[in-house]
Amino acid sequence: MPNDAVSERAARGANNLFTRAMREPLLQFLGIAVVLFAANQLMHGGSVQFSNELITISQGRVQQIAESYRLLAGRMPSRAELQALVNDFADEEIAYREAIALGLDADDTIVRRRMRQKLEFLAEEAEASEEPTDEQLAGWLADHAADYRLPERISFRQVMASADVRGKRMNEEAAALLNQLRSGADASRLGDPSMLPATLPPTTQRGVAASFGETFADALFAHAGEGWFGPLVTPLGAHLILVLTREPARAPELADIRGKLRSDWIEARRRQQREQFLARLRQRYSVTVEWPEM
Repeated sequence: MPNDAVSERAARGANNLFTRAMREPLLQFLGIAVVLFAANQLMHGGSVQFSNELITISQGRVQQIAESYRLLAGRMPSRAELQALVNDFADEEIAYREAIALGLDADDTIVRRRMRQKLEFLAEEAEASEEPTDEQLAGWLADHAADYRLPERISFRQVMASADVRGKRMNEEAAALLNQLRSGADASRLGDPSMLPATLPPTTQRGVAASFGETFADALFAHAGEGWFGPLVTPLGAHLILVLTREPARAPELADIRGKLRSDWIEARRRQQREQFLARLRQRYSVTVEWPEM
C-alpha cells in the first residue's frame, strides 16, 4: 500500500477519534474549566493560588455541626460520624474558596439572591430584635384595627331532607318537616343522615361556606329572624336551620391576640429596617440602565 494512502487513512482515523472525544460531556466540561481558568488568570493577574491555605474549624463550629446532626437524626453523632461530617465541611470550605477564586460566583442568580438575603437579614436583626412593649402593641392595634377585627360568628342546628333519599319530594317534605319543628317536634328524631354536622359551634361566614357552600352561608348570615327557618338548599339536600347563638363582629382585646400582634409588629419593624438600609446603600451607588431598543 502506498505511503500516502496510509498517511491519509491514519489522518482520517485521528480526526474521527478527535471528533468523538470532543462529544464527550466530561471533556467538554474540562475544556470550559480551562477557558474559565485562563480568563481568570488574565483578568486577575494570577490571583488563583494552588497552595496550602489555613482552614481552621473552631470548637464552636464542630459543636454546631454536631447539633445540626442531632436535630436531624434525633441523637448526637458518634466520633466517626462527627469526623466524617467535619471532613465534609472542610471539603465544602475548600471547594467554596476555589470557586470564589475562579470567579464562579459571578453572574450566578441564585448566589446573588442568597447573598442579598443574608445581607438584608443582618440589617433586620441589627435593629428589629427588641421585644415590643404593651404600649407599642396597643398603638399598633389602634392603627390597624380593621386588620384585626373579629368577624361575626354564628352557631346553629340543622335538619336535612336528603336529595338522595327524597328525590323530587325533597322540597315538599322539607316544608312538612319545618312545620313539625316549629310545632316543637324533637329535631334529633327528624331528617335524614348527613355527612355534615347536625350542630355547628360558633363559626365565621367563611368557615360555614367551607362546609356548606357560599350560597348557604350568605343566606344564613343574612337571616335576621328567630326560630326554625328554611329550607336552604345545597347539593346534599334541603336544610332546616335554627340559629343558636350569634356573636357580632367586634374589635379584639390586646390580650386575645398578643401573639399575632407581636409577630406582625416585629415583621413590620424588620421590613422598615430593611427598606431604610437599602435606601442608605442606594445613596452610595449611581445606577445607569442601558435599555435595549424595544
